[in-house]
Amino acid sequence: MMKQRNGLRAVADTAVGALLLGMLWRFRGSHGWGAAWGVLACGFVCLLFLTAVIGKKERVSFAVLSAAALSFMLTTPSWGTFLSGVTGVQSLSAKGSDAVTDVFVHPASAAVLMLCLGCGMVAVFGVLLGKCFGGKTWRLRDFALVLLTFYVVTLLMQATASHAVFRFLQPEAVRVFAADLRANGITDGVFKTYLHHFGKIDWGKKMLGGRHYFAAIEAISRAVAAAAVLLVVRFAVKDKQAARTGAVVCGAFALAITLSDVWFFLDAGGYHGAQGYVLPDWIAAWSTWEYCTGFVAGAIITGYARRLCVTTEVALPQKLTGNVRNVFAYVLFFVGGLGLNVVRPMLVRMERSSLQIPAVIAAALAVIGVSVLLCRRWGAALENAPSDALACALVAFFAGYYLLLYLFAYEPQVRELRMLHNVLVLLSYALVTAWCALRALPARRARERVS
Repeated sequence: MMKQRNGLRAVADTAVGALLLGMLWRFRGSHGWGAAWGVLACGFVCLLFLTAVIGKKERVSFAVLSAAALSFMLTTPSWGTFLSGVTGVQSLSAKGSDAVTDVFVHPASAAVLMLCLGCGMVAVFGVLLGKCFGGKTWRLRDFALVLLTFYVVTLLMQATASHAVFRFLQPEAVRVFAADLRANGITDGVFKTYLHHFGKIDWGKKMLGGRHYFAAIEAISRAVAAAAVLLVVRFAVKDKQAARTGAVVCGAFALAITLSDVWFFLDAGGYHGAQGYVLPDWIAAWSTWEYCTGFVAGAIITGYARRLCVTTEVALPQKLTGNVRNVFAYVLFFVGGLGLNVVRPMLVRMERSSLQIPAVIAAALAVIGVSVLLCRRWGAALENAPSDALACALVAFFAGYYLLLYLFAYEPQVRELRMLHNVLVLLSYALVTAWCALRALPARRARERVS
């Protein structure tokens, strides 16, 4: 009976993790969250959810969770041009021009770019997720080594081998970019031109095929950097669990972002757009792709994370002591985690409303008030807080708060409830909040028994 109950709980946890990240990833694609700020929100709430799922007696530092979520912002890529390639037709354009040039590419090359994209965007976040729920204490230099490895390898690849890899994958796209450079009087060639405008995708967007070229070089480079980070964590930091978890998270997003691209394949009429079918108007390919990316990644990550075991308290580096430690923990969680994820979406989503300033002030004051109450009760670093119950409450809060902003602010999605992605968002919210309520009850009863 106990084994059956644990099996049902595992299924429920995994399903809710998929629903939660699917909903969050759809929010991420909406105005008010966006690229780097959106992945911060996804990473923060996802880590809170995993804290509740794992539910070990040993405490997990909320400050460390916030630091891991903030690391997600450091590796946010560009990917807008990759999605059409799954049909075997790559659409290329230049900023300021309505002209679009379509070139035939191998669909496998588009899949490789998507896999690289998903892998590279979560490397640092993935290993820190493993560190959050692991027993090894990291030194400050371990964190620095991971970040340095990611950026140095990325830059080296951008300056060297990634160009040859992309030329092998999609020579057709490279030729279009090279031809437009010549047409604009730039005779140095693709490689030298890239080095002259190193990594500046805004410049690349001005040229036909430039945005796609710059984004592809970045995606390939970051995928290699992700592999380097995993090796460094495993053999230099010597944290097996963090390295293994990082590999799972990288694989989860690589698979999720690639498989979900099927919506663009269907929407564009299949291979070369010649299969004669198209999605109905109640399915938006881009929005559904976003939801499904989070859904697939959430399922894989949650299913794996349930087996993680916190063997000791995972806290901030030990060199931070006393008041310095408390201030640092407060800033990380209440400002970097809670504050930014509450105030910024309100600020941006309400920008067309006359109530923007009062609403933002109210949100900021609410965060300050909550932080004072929580710190007075459980300490500045929340070291005495019941981590699983608090995490459940925060997940439920963010799910409801973000849903309200999504439905009723800026471009209210409440007007488009018939769309598949919005149906999935509403279903996700209902099941996530129900899970939070049910999961919090056993934790509360357990604490009452102990007291």
